[in-house]
Amino acid sequence: MTLALSYAVNSLRRHMHPKVPLLSRQKIALGWLFLIGRTTAFCLSPQPPQSSAVFENSLSHHRHSARAASFESYKQMSTSRSSNNGNIAEAATMIDQLPATKWADVFTHQNPNYGPKYLFPPLSSSSHKGSHGRIAILGGSDKYTGAPYYAAQAALNCGVDLATIFCATEASVPIKCYSPELMVQGIYSIEQFDALVEEEEALLQELEKYKHKNNLITVDTYDSGDDTTSNISLDKLLLEHNDSHNELIQNELLKNVDDAKKMDEIVNKLEKVKQLQESLQELQERQLGIILNSVQDVVSMFPTLHALCVGPGLGRHPLVFKVVQQVLQRGMESNLTLILDADVLFMLSLGDYRELYKELLEYERCVMTPNVMEMKRLPSLSAFGDENDNKNIIVAKGHVDAISRGDFVMQCDEEGGLKRSGGIGDVLAGTISAYMAWYTILDGGGKGELQSLKLQREFAVWSACCTVKRATKLAFENKRRAMSSRDVLGQICGVIDNMEEDIEKC
Repeated sequence: MTLALSYAVNSLRRHMHPKVPLLSRQKIALGWLFLIGRTTAFCLSPQPPQSSAVFENSLSHHRHSARAASFESYKQMSTSRSSNNGNIAEAATMIDQLPATKWADVFTHQNPNYGPKYLFPPLSSSSHKGSHGRIAILGGSDKYTGAPYYAAQAALNCGVDLATIFCATEASVPIKCYSPELMVQGIYSIEQFDALVEEEEALLQELEKYKHKNNLITVDTYDSGDDTTSNISLDKLLLEHNDSHNELIQNELLKNVDDAKKMDEIVNKLEKVKQLQESLQELQERQLGIILNSVQDVVSMFPTLHALCVGPGLGRHPLVFKVVQQVLQRGMESNLTLILDADVLFMLSLGDYRELYKELLEYERCVMTPNVMEMKRLPSLSAFGDENDNKNIIVAKGHVDAISRGDFVMQCDEEGGLKRSGGIGDVLAGTISAYMAWYTILDGGGKGELQSLKLQREFAVWSACCTVKRATKLAFENKRRAMSSRDVLGQICGVIDNMEEDIEKC
């Protein structure tokens, strides 16, 4: 009975994910409550002695029945939702195979909308360097050097041929020391960015100081050109008029000042503010030039890349965010596959980047991988319309990963290790990058046979989650409490070999 209750509670927890529609959750809960009642009655009623094997067989039968009933109610609900759009048959076909929550389920619940044999590009003697994937990571700062390494090395351990890391100059040397296989390029300096920000803040503070004192410099009246008279403050003189009009106003102001000392004060302060504004504009132009140079270093690699992962170890510097904003916009323009993780998700939660976040939700080649806290920070999908209309893929990481696009949800309930070491999220980001690179290769620029598999991209992301879960399980079995993300990296290649063997057997 304890075994039955434990299994029921764990199953409820897996299926009660918020991405699963409410009606489905209610029906699933009722199904499992019925199972608990039946199992309790079975255990408490007088029974002849049974072996543990007999009891386990009986419980297994009840598990299968309850699971089948749960997914049947999910199927009916989803079919009902789709009937309004005239897509009953398509929805039924799509939902039929949702029971695949573990890798082994893929071969017992085959789905015509995705297939495991289209996950990995075949190895061939005619292959060349890059045939099996070229990915890049944009991340890494003076404080965080391990995250981009884990992401890039995970992709290499999966089997991609080339991995490049674009990072802060301060992080490039440490990362190069971690692995000779990684190509590492520093594209901006955090020290330089800090100096630019400090200089900008100083100019703004000084400018604000002069504006704050502008009550001492007002003119009694002047002709504004529309037959009105009013007091004019320094900020109005400088901010609301162009230079030629400003000069006329200054001349009028000086005509009304009899005190020569007062006149000099006005002229000096006007000149000082003008100089500050010019210095601020020059500084901002210099900032933009440095940002664009950094962006170009990344964009120039786009034609050779199959996927770009942005975020691991990125940091939260405001000028780095401006670089990332430009890179993401250029990436969408180039139809490049984007995987967004960690600090870039924090960036997208900020108001200044709300429009970019909206664009990424509508970009189908984008995969976001938020953890629980990152998911809470990001704006609700409903803020941009129907939450089921997003075209990108969102991986809600947790004990059970939920991979969703629109109203389609696929859960990864593969068993993982019992320790959550720092860096495993970065390993997942790199693994997803590898699977997305392979998808891009096999898709052939939208001309391959994957076009008939409507959910293959989602399935590839789900398979990446299965890969990392399995790798963490093996790493934990070997190292237990001492397990680290480096141990997980060492297990990835063996996990993928086993997955390919499973595919060949079928």
